[in-house]
Parts: sequence; structure tokens; C-alpha cells
Amino acid sequence: WKVIAAWVVAAVAVLAFAPTLGDVTSKDQTSLLPDKYESVQAQKLATDAFGQTSDATASIVVKRAGGGELTAADQAKVAELATKLTAAKIDRVTAAVTGPQALSPNKQVQIVSVGLKGLAEDQAVLDAVQQVRDTTNSALTGADLEYGVTGDAALMLDNKDAFDNAFVVVGIATIVLIVGLLLVIYRSPVAAFLPILTVGLVASIAPGLIALVAKASGLQVTQDMQTILTVVLYGVGTDYILFLLFRFRERLRAGEEPKAALANATGRVAEVIVSAAGAIIVAFSALLLAVFGGFKSLGPGLAIAVGVMAFASITLVPAVVSLLGPKVFWPSKSWQTTPKGATFKRLGRFTARRPALVAVASGAVMVALALGTLGMKVDYDAFSQLP
Repeated sequence: WKVIAAWVVAAVAVLAFAPTLGDVTSKDQTSLLPDKYESVQAQKLATDAFGQTSDATASIVVKRAGGGELTAADQAKVAELATKLTAAKIDRVTAAVTGPQALSPNKQVQIVSVGLKGLAEDQAVLDAVQQVRDTTNSALTGADLEYGVTGDAALMLDNKDAFDNAFVVVGIATIVLIVGLLLVIYRSPVAAFLPILTVGLVASIAPGLIALVAKASGLQVTQDMQTILTVVLYGVGTDYILFLLFRFRERLRAGEEPKAALANATGRVAEVIVSAAGAIIVAFSALLLAVFGGFKSLGPGLAIAVGVMAFASITLVPAVVSLLGPKVFWPSKSWQTTPKGATFKRLGRFTARRPALVAVASGAVMVALALGTLGMKVDYDAFSQLP
């Protein structure tokens, strides 16, 4: 109980006092470029000479739902929209203007220009854009008009929503996949949900620690850190927990008492977990050599997460399993019998007899899977990936 309580207290402390990933996340890809690039140097010179004057922009594009020219009544409705937006006194919205000059030559589109105070990545500006959309939707309800809100702030908001949605989808898919696989392996809902609960606790701590390090070191974190972090934590965390449960089950089958079985399992598995985590941490740390700031920040961030997960796997997970004992495999009783493993024995014997054939065949499969990278084109434009 003391170990579990210590982890819960640590999670509460990090959530309460540490910064969030959002506080150190950069929504502007150009800010992640090193100073050696001419574009970055030019931007710095312009900022030093003229100051930061690039307030965000938003434009509301209005057209008839069925197409065709905007009537006089439609144009009056658009003008009324601009008046309502200005009168709404939305924070960070300075004004909303339109007029005959904002009407396209073919009279099919009219634009309402919305003035915003602040940079496009400011949360207050993003909130203002959402309020502009809500107000516009309310103002045009019942009219035979369609609208869209565009501009750098609107694109930034849509980009943020896309990342948030991706995080939710990836998180749900990861959890469903892990629970499904563990149910097949152990036939126990307790064992299946153990990684979800323990990794979930670690996932509440790791982002705060990453944000602390990023803030102290000046590293900027990319928006996709949270999504990648979820996959990495549940991936390595499930592996480490499987190591422990397999060994614990093995010692129970050998006739050991649950406490002794868990102690032996933890002692043997801890070395494996620490060495495996160490290799991953070193691999992620190699990203510190990257030029692009987005990749550079991923390295230490993911290394910290793996380190925390490894520590939890040899402290928190054994503590939880010690409370559950053999009930961690409930309700299945098949774990008490050592499986014959005939399929894997046959596979092992075949590999031992024909190592060259197995090596060539497995290598060919990996080469075939890698062929897809030949046509891959790397794109760092987040906006081009929006639906």
C-alpha cells in the first residue's frame, strides 16, 4: 500500500504543480528551426526592426447555399452579421467589417474581415475564433447562406482540434487493442486491465515531468508529443508488465507461495526491464543530435517517459500484483497448468534445422514491408494534412 500511495501522491503533486505539455508546446513549426537558416535569421531581423506586429487574422466567407449571386437581402444579412460580431464584444476581436468592396466581382461570395488582437497560436485568440464561429452560426441560422471561417487563427484552431481528435482516437484504439490481446493471452479481465490502470497513472505523471524539463532547458515540444507518448507508454508498459506476469505465473506453477513467487519474479524481471528500458532511452536520446527542434524535443521527452514507466514496472506493478496475488489471473484456471507449447516447439525445431531458409524468408518479408518507404514524401505542413 505504501508504494501505491507514494505513486498516487506523486501523480497528484505533478498534476497540481508541474506545467502541462500545452504550456511548452509550439504550434508554429518555424519556431522549431535552428538559427542557421536564412529564413529564421530574416524573421529575427524583421522582428528586431519592426517589432512583433503580426496579429492573427480571420475571414468569414459567405455564399448562397445553392450557389448563385448574393441578393440584396443576402448582402444585408452579411452586413448584419458584421454588426453583431462587433457588438458581441468578443475578447480579442477588435472589429468585424464588410461592405460592397468585400463582394466578389461575380457577386457569389462576400467576405467579413474580423480583426484579432494577438498571435494565432495564443489560446485566447483560438477561443475568440471559436466564439466567432458560434456567433456566425447563430446569426445566419434560417438564412439560405453557407459560411466558412478561414485565416491563420482559424487554421491553427482546426489544427489543434485535429491533434486533439487524433490523441483521443489513438488512445482508444491502443487501449482496445491491448485489452483485447491480454484477454486472449490470460483470459482474465483483471490481468487485461492492469496495464491500463498502471500505465494510465504513469501517463498522468510523465507529461508534467517532460514539461518541467522542457521549460528548464528551453526545448519546445511539438503538438504530436502527446499522441506519440500515449503509444510509447502503453507499448513498453504492457511489455514490461507481461514480463512480470509471465514470470510470476511460472513461479506459482512451480509451487511457490504468492509473496515468494512475486519476489523472485520481480528480482529476475527487473534486470530485463532496466536493460530493455536503457536501450530504448539511449535510442531516443540520439534524437538530441537532430537539427529540427521537433525531433530534438521528442528524444528527451520520450526517454523520460520510458524511464518513469520502467521504474513503475519494478515498483508500482509488483505492489499492485502483491495485493491481488493469484487473483490477478481470475477467473481463468488454465494458468495453473503448464502449456505444452507444441506450436512454438515445432517452430523452434524448424528454425534450428533450416536457419538459412528462415533468415532469408523473414528478411524478404521485412524488405517487402520496407518497400513502401520508397514512395514516402515527408511533409511538415500540418495544415495540408487537415481534412
